[in-house]
Amino acid sequence: MKLQLVSALLAATAANAHLIVRSIYVNGVDQGTGVGIRLPGFVEKPGLGANSNNNSPVRDLDSIDLRCNILGDTPAPDTIKVAPGDTVTFEWGHRSREAGDQIIPSSHHGPGVVYISPDPPVGPSWVKIWEKGEYAKNKWFATGELVEKKGLHSLKIPNGLKPGYYLLRPELITLHEAEVSHQSNKNRGVQLYMACIQIEVTGNGNVALPNGVAIPGVYNYNDPGLVYNLYYTPPGVTYKIPGPTTWSGAATQVPNPTLGTKKGNLASITSYTRWILPTPSSMVYEIKNGQTVSSRYTATWPATRAVATPAP
Repeated sequence: MKLQLVSALLAATAANAHLIVRSIYVNGVDQGTGVGIRLPGFVEKPGLGANSNNNSPVRDLDSIDLRCNILGDTPAPDTIKVAPGDTVTFEWGHRSREAGDQIIPSSHHGPGVVYISPDPPVGPSWVKIWEKGEYAKNKWFATGELVEKKGLHSLKIPNGLKPGYYLLRPELITLHEAEVSHQSNKNRGVQLYMACIQIEVTGNGNVALPNGVAIPGVYNYNDPGLVYNLYYTPPGVTYKIPGPTTWSGAATQVPNPTLGTKKGNLASITSYTRWILPTPSSMVYEIKNGQTVSSRYTATWPATRAVATPAP
């Protein structure tokens, strides 16, 4: 009976959560939908309505997509200015920023983490500044606190952080299919959702980030925090969030501030002219002069900070 129940639960959860960071607030002020965020590449060509998405998980722990998601090497046109001690709020969403958005299915339990790196990231430059997993019996950050707070999660920019350009990388690790690794079963495995937000830290701080970890490279397929059976945990086994320890200089999580009016397009699908197909994801398609053209895509991360090319 227990085996049948576990099998039923696994079958019921065999779906992707599909969510991304849709907007950023600084001290309660909305920066606007997508502003400063390296939005993942869309999957499928325009015109497919709800089937068009750029909110799918990354499962391949060795892929460069693990760093900032699909097409994450493409800089956003805007960079958000912050100061040490400012409160930054991430707004996660499933399909839209509109009231009633599901955010994440209730079965998709797992932890949340946040990394920061100089922009561009070079080598082991990613430093973990926050994490939260199972904070009470069967209460996980992704499906508990994050949902209760309507997809909003806030933390402070580390005090005294040196001025410069950085990437903030919030990540959700969902475990509903993580009883086996994706390496051993291509139809299952942990699902990771991440975004990279471009920030410019101002002020005259003198605190440098310590040595960090490389992404990809931070996670291994056999890490206990990435292979974990939500539906049967042996007695005495507790969940351990994967990755490095949190930097001692990181600011702690703070309550969400009072938020101002949302800015930008709140609907689910925005117009786009560049996309990938699920297979192979190494091909990028674009609409140019009314025609669809394709090109082979290889992520290229520069050694110096890249600036987005203005639209013609």
